[in-house]
Amino acid sequence: MKICIKKNKLYKTKNYFITYIYPCIIRLVKPIKIQEVFLFNQQIARLLQAGIPLLQTLNLLEVTSSNMALKQYLKKIIGNLENGFSLSEALQEKQSYFSKFHCSLIQLGEKTATLGLMFNRIAVHQEKHIKLRAKIINAIVYPMIVLVVAVLVFIALMIGVVPQFEQFFFDSGAELPLITRIVIYLSKHIGFISVNCGLAIFLLSSFFIFLKKRYQIINQKFDYFILKIPILNKVLSKIIIARITRALSIALAADLPLIDALQLIAEISGNVVYKSAILLSCDYIRNGEGFFQAFSKHKLFPLDLLQLIKIGEISNCLSEMLNNVADIYEEKINYFADNLSVLLEPILIVVLGLMVACLVIAMYLPIFKLGSVI
Repeated sequence: MKICIKKNKLYKTKNYFITYIYPCIIRLVKPIKIQEVFLFNQQIARLLQAGIPLLQTLNLLEVTSSNMALKQYLKKIIGNLENGFSLSEALQEKQSYFSKFHCSLIQLGEKTATLGLMFNRIAVHQEKHIKLRAKIINAIVYPMIVLVVAVLVFIALMIGVVPQFEQFFFDSGAELPLITRIVIYLSKHIGFISVNCGLAIFLLSSFFIFLKKRYQIINQKFDYFILKIPILNKVLSKIIIARITRALSIALAADLPLIDALQLIAEISGNVVYKSAILLSCDYIRNGEGFFQAFSKHKLFPLDLLQLIKIGEISNCLSEMLNNVADIYEEKINYFADNLSVLLEPILIVVLGLMVACLVIAMYLPIFKLGSVI
């Protein structure tokens, strides 16, 4: 009897580990990347359009997947489908991989027997998003690497070179200029200052992220503030407009009603200010106003976007026009990203020049004074 109880406990422990703990470990060690979700959507679209049933398609993708976290995710989806859930209901559990917008398209595909087409449209949307994000990241990476290397070299000079000069100045007994005393003080405490500054930045960032997630008012204030920064607001507005117009184009092409489509894209806009404007536009449309009229009440949306929306409404080709708008704004972002390194180069040169100049002046100014005295 005791042996049976022990075996039963061992079985329950093992089952709990396999069901809950093991998937969490897998996700932490090798999480599912957005590129893998895009490939999954692309593959499932092709297999479904080839006439392969949904469960067989998912089983095939689960067997061929090399990512253990994705395998576990697919197993869970297959289990939910076998228990009677729809695919859109099964995917809603992980909205980090499939947003409400994607789940709504999949739900529409299930109802209209166009699931393969919907997955294809989701894959197109994700591909555009991945390319746009990669373009922006690549434009920022080079200046950041240069700046980080420059700071590390500066710290190395402060630790390795400045103490040598300090000993020389101490032996000479001369009164040191203020800038030299500051540099020597920094060289003595550079480790303490660096660690504490890094810790302070980490704690403040963590606290701010916590407040931003916990309190909606903080989130709203931050989104309002970031749209007032001169250069950043133009770039951010272009990114948001490209994102929402692409998503709205896909939603309208899938025959979603305009109000439902707008409510979905409000969630993926990524900014509370734009989200509020889009949801308010939904109220105007419900009251009988047109899409162009509703959007034109907000100063957030540029004139060229509004004019193209108006043409799309008049010519009854709103989806195609919004797709063209997304292409135009993505081209603008690509142009900005291509020229970002060129724009940042003068700033980097000035920053690096100031760092080197301060160090050189601080070290050689006392030497010049000693030479003039001699």
